[in-house]
Amino acid sequence: MSFVKKHYKLIILILVIFIIYVIFKTTNHNNITYTALGDAYALGVDSYERIDYGYSDYFKDYLSSQHELKFYTKDFATKEMSIDKLYSAIITNKKVQSSNKKLNLKEIIRESDVLTLTVGINDLLYKISITPNLTTEKLEKILQEVNFSFNELIELIKQYYPNNIYFIGYYESNFYNKYLNYSVKKLNKLISENPHIIFISTEELFKEKSYLTSNPNLPYPNSRGYKEIANLIIKNLNTKKKKIIT
Repeated sequence: MSFVKKHYKLIILILVIFIIYVIFKTTNHNNITYTALGDAYALGVDSYERIDYGYSDYFKDYLSSQHELKFYTKDFATKEMSIDKLYSAIITNKKVQSSNKKLNLKEIIRESDVLTLTVGINDLLYKISITPNLTTEKLEKILQEVNFSFNELIELIKQYYPNNIYFIGYYESNFYNKYLNYSVKKLNKLISENPHIIFISTEELFKEKSYLTSNPNLPYPNSRGYKEIANLIIKNLNTKKKKIIT
């Protein structure tokens, strides 16, 4: 009893902190709307070019396991998505039907708490394919054009979405020719310099070829690869949470 009397203020303080913590944990659930935008990588395309479980789905599963997920969609991602197509989709407020619910892109972006993006490879593929007598100088011009379009896209997204955007970087692939692999590395660097981007690098990850699809005619990750990308996002997210707490 003497201990309780002597330290009752401390005990009360500890109880108050504990009660606040319990209230926070029980009320701060299922409050994250997560949207994945982009191309085939964002969709989770597999070795048969089918839409399968991608990094966004594994990341969604993590948020669900933490009781943090309110809503998730990757319905605005397409295999052919490019920077210009996504820009146009936002401007025209593209609408899709998803699980008996009509979604419009501007509203989804505005309501999102977390947004991931993978886009740009299709822009590079197209511009390289229509450029005759390709040289390093011409590649640099293409890269600057793509980066300019990308920065415009981010500025548009930021009109509706205040947080930084998780960009999942590309990686070199035996499926790509030397020009595209060169461009991928350069584009990653340019995108990582955008102040509104949280850049998730995958280059080191995919040096381990067991994370890639067994189909040599496609550059996509396999299920293990997509899961590891999700783990990189989760690691970054948890690091930021720790910084906020401390």
